[in-house]
Amino acid sequence: MRRIVLHRQVAGRTILLIAFSLLALYPLSAQNDSLPEEPRRFFFKGYLKDLQTATFTPEEGSLLTGNFLHNRLNFRGQPTSALTFRLEVRTRLFWGEDVKVTPGFAEQVDYENGWMDLSWIVVDDSAVVLHTIADRLLLNWRRGPWDVTVGRQRINWGMSTAWNPNDLFNAYNFFDFDYEERPGSDAIRLRYRLKNGMSGLEAAFSRQQADSTAIAALLYRFNHRGYDVQALAGLYRQDVALGLGWAGSIGDAGFRGEATYFQPTASFWDTVGVLSFTVGADYSFAGGWYAGASFLYGSAGVDDALPPNRFYNQELSAKLLMPYRYNFLTQTSRQWTPLFYTQLNLVYSPGADAFLVFPVLTYSVANNWDADLVVQSFFAPLDGHFKNRGNALIFRLRWGF
Repeated sequence: MRRIVLHRQVAGRTILLIAFSLLALYPLSAQNDSLPEEPRRFFFKGYLKDLQTATFTPEEGSLLTGNFLHNRLNFRGQPTSALTFRLEVRTRLFWGEDVKVTPGFAEQVDYENGWMDLSWIVVDDSAVVLHTIADRLLLNWRRGPWDVTVGRQRINWGMSTAWNPNDLFNAYNFFDFDYEERPGSDAIRLRYRLKNGMSGLEAAFSRQQADSTAIAALLYRFNHRGYDVQALAGLYRQDVALGLGWAGSIGDAGFRGEATYFQPTASFWDTVGVLSFTVGADYSFAGGWYAGASFLYGSAGVDDALPPNRFYNQELSAKLLMPYRYNFLTQTSRQWTPLFYTQLNLVYSPGADAFLVFPVLTYSVANNWDADLVVQSFFAPLDGHFKNRGNALIFRLRWGF
């Protein structure tokens, strides 16, 4: 097993070194006052975030503070109009009390499920951890109706706003607000746009090196009476997956949903599978107000109250997007001024009688500078009483470049 891991690490580092070397060879666009500006061949952007966190429960002495810097570098090269290369690197520096008191903290952030091992723990100290990962490394080719992508990429098949049972390849955690780009997977993806431009076919394949499982699926998109509809079928690790999704409107309100059914291949005829289903609606009011509501049913979920960290540390998949069986979400937001924005998310799971309050306040401090204040408070029964079980307070300062 160790030899396999070392081979993955060597292969991943070699591929990444080649990628950086190719980027270094790209000429930056030159600008000449006497000549028209040439098409750009190389693009670069990124951001730097500073997050200060505090977690606590009603118990005395439970306050735990943490700090981390989050940097992202996005590179894109376009040698021809048909060919595009992307490399995106995510680096995080953690320090503080939460690193000290959390056993195996470095192993928790050093996630790597892809075929290529592009994740590194650069520093692993008792109070400091530095982790970097290339979560995008891909080559894309487009010509006519064809679109082919090879490498680490995000395959987004979701159509709903909060939970996505159709997102077989890259399910994400709704509560992980600091990862806007979402995870990627090492995959091959082929897309073909049909003649009318309103429909198309997709095929994708991804293999997980850690557990030697694979995901292979086909998706067909089309438009019917103003609704964007998709149907999918494939193999999802040890299951056969069949899914359906839609997005449209009823009057002026958006209406969308997704459902995927997973049936084990080893006991196909004598086992009940897993159903993951979501439906939701949203509406934009005059004056900058927005409101939305969603429902998620996951037959693999439970009806028992769980610790708050299960929201953040659970192993997500399209089969299990929340730890609970029944989940209701309401969202309200408003752009009060061009600089100030607020959002309130409320999640209730009736089976476990669990309730989560998730407000977000955003202020644009200056050009390319944003400040966020985020609160996550979890309530659930304990000893026969409905109590606060845990809280997280996060202040984030973001600079984009």
